[in-house]
Amino acid sequence: MSIVLGILMSHAPGITAKPRLVDEQRWQALKGFEAGRSLVADARPDVIVAFVNDHFQNFFLDGMPAFCVGSGEEHQVPAPDLSYIVGLPTRLFRGEPDLGKQLLSFLMDSGFDPAYSEELRFVDELGVPFSFLLPQEADIPVVPIMINCVAPPLPSWKRCRELGEAVGRGLSELARERRVMILGSGGLAHWIGTPETGQTNPEFDRRVLGMIEAGNGHELASWNDDTVFPEAGNGAFELRNWTAALGAVGPCRASILGYAPAPEWLTGMGAMSLHPN
Repeated sequence: MSIVLGILMSHAPGITAKPRLVDEQRWQALKGFEAGRSLVADARPDVIVAFVNDHFQNFFLDGMPAFCVGSGEEHQVPAPDLSYIVGLPTRLFRGEPDLGKQLLSFLMDSGFDPAYSEELRFVDELGVPFSFLLPQEADIPVVPIMINCVAPPLPSWKRCRELGEAVGRGLSELARERRVMILGSGGLAHWIGTPETGQTNPEFDRRVLGMIEAGNGHELASWNDDTVFPEAGNGAFELRNWTAALGAVGPCRASILGYAPAPEWLTGMGAMSLHPN
C-alpha cells in the first residue's frame, strides 16, 4: 500500500501559543488546518514519515548535518522544556526505529550520507502540525527526517527533492504492506532574525500554493536561496521540507486546505493535502 496521504503545513508557534492575535476572518481562512484531521483519520496511516527542520534545539554550528534520520524508540512532542514556545502539552509518540534504520541504510545505498539520531528533540516543527492533525488519543508512530534549513551551507532544493524521491522509493520497498502518511512541515514566506522580521508576502505564498495545486510542485527543486530570500525570507528556506515531501509522495492531486497571512505570527500560514495518484 505504502503512501496514502501527504500533508504540507506551516508550523509557526504563534498559531497555537497565541491564537487570538489574528482576527476571526483569517481564522476562518485557516479552518482547513483543522479539517486536515479528518483526512488523516480517513487515510488511516500506520506510520508518519515527517520532513522537518531543526531550530537549533538539536544541532548547532559544532555539528550541523544536511539530513538526519530519527530512529528513536519514542518522541516527546514538544519537548517538555520547549512546550512553552508553542503553548502545547507534551505528547508522547512512538518511534519506528527499525523502519528508521532501514530507511537510513536505503538512503546510504542510494548515494546519500545522512546522520541519524535516537534522541531528537522537537518543538513547533511537529508540535503545531500534530496539534491540528492528530487527536490526543492518536497512537501513530513517527519517523522524523530533519533537513538543515537554518545554518548555511544548506542542501540544495534539488537535493532535497532527490532525498524525498529516495525516501518514497525506500518506503515502497520497506513499508510495502503499510499505510504511510508523509508530512512536510514549515514555511511559508517569513524572515527570522533579520530587519524584515514580521513581514509576510501573500503574493509569494499564493504562488507556491497555486503552483503545487496545479501539479507543478516539482518546480521547487529548481529554486535557490539567493532568489528566494529577497522575496520570501530565510524562513521560506523551510519549504525544502515541502519539496522533499512532494518528492516522496510522487504524482498526486494537491488541494489547498487553508491560507492566511499572519504577520502577528511572523509568517504566512498555509496547508495543503496531497493525494497520491
